[in-house]
Amino acid sequence: MANTNELLAVVGQQLQMTEQQGAALRMMFEGLGSIRAEIIEHKEDVQMMLQEVRDSVTLTDAECYQVQQAVKLKTAELTKHRFKESDLKFNEMVGKYRRLIWSKLKQRFEVAKYSHVRRIDFADAIEFIQFFQPEDYI
Repeated sequence: MANTNELLAVVGQQLQMTEQQGAALRMMFEGLGSIRAEIIEHKEDVQMMLQEVRDSVTLTDAECYQVQQAVKLKTAELTKHRFKESDLKFNEMVGKYRRLIWSKLKQRFEVAKYSHVRRIDFADAIEFIQFFQPEDYI
């Protein structure tokens, strides 16, 4: 009977230790769940901040050059459709169209300088220039 009591005592101790280990594992599991939820929340915050940064970045030098070239091509096209290159007013009109496009481009994208156009608006800026018609602003 002494062996049985000793055996029951050992089994009781093992059971108690197993229960304590189970409780510790449950606490760890619940803690990991809350950590996971916090990580997901922080990840969403970081993604929103990253998008804000991306949305605020302005044109690169290469993109500025492309915008300049688009304006140059468009002003030449507009002037050639309305004047002959031999006309005395040809160069004057190129300048007027160029100033008008720059002015309306900055107004359209609400910037003080065309180089401050946001990168995400680059394609829209190029399209604006390509389809620009002075008559739309007179």
